[in-house]
Amino acid sequence: MVDSPSIGPPPGLQRCLRKLGLPTDLKIDWQRLDLALTHASVDSQANYERLELLGDAVLRLAVTEYLQEAFPQATVGQLSALGSVLVSDRTLAQLAESLGLGTYLLSATPNRSPHSATPPARLADALEAVLGVLYLETHNLELIRPWLDPHLQRLAVTIQQDPARRNYKDALQVLTQARDRSLPEYRTTEPHPLDAHPQRYQSQVWWQDNCWGTGHGPTKKQAEQAAAAIAYGRLQKEQEYPVLDDQTGHNS
Repeated sequence: MVDSPSIGPPPGLQRCLRKLGLPTDLKIDWQRLDLALTHASVDSQANYERLELLGDAVLRLAVTEYLQEAFPQATVGQLSALGSVLVSDRTLAQLAESLGLGTYLLSATPNRSPHSATPPARLADALEAVLGVLYLETHNLELIRPWLDPHLQRLAVTIQQDPARRNYKDALQVLTQARDRSLPEYRTTEPHPLDAHPQRYQSQVWWQDNCWGTGHGPTKKQAEQAAAAIAYGRLQKEQEYPVLDDQTGHNS
């Protein structure tokens, strides 16, 4: 422990734990938690990058455990597609924002006003870093799943209610064609050439020279569906691509 009994843990970090639904008297390495909320723009050496790397793996384990317990009848492909959306930066940033994590994140971006929003990627990274800190306290998910599961449940219901969820590839194709009459391109590799490996294939979906989503699955089709699910969600939020009028081809 790095905090002394006479001084106690930093009040800001205590509030951060309270936002996560954890007790403020939790025995935790407060210096490590402070590091998890420090961006590289503040300190190029002492920042959250290493904790984020660990937290990414911890998050995927927590999500996989939750999905297998919550959806015992779902196929591996369905779980993979849903899991890909749950661990995407966009979803994590939304969750981090709902938890007010940006309030506690230290960054030093030039020309940023105090009231400007924290970039989504930083919110997602910081949340993963915090998960890494909590994992290191117990080396299991004891401090993570009790508060994370309700959020995963809410997000999973929202994703399932998406009318495009049954076939994200078709939905994405309709979306891209409506915007510039072009189709997305799938680039699929086989990083784990083992039968029934849940991440046997990795697929990236490209459109307009940008990669919009990456997904994994035991088959090429399932990996592509997982990638399309992320791309579909990202493109729905983009405002810079005007939808073309169906009849004239002009911007609507």
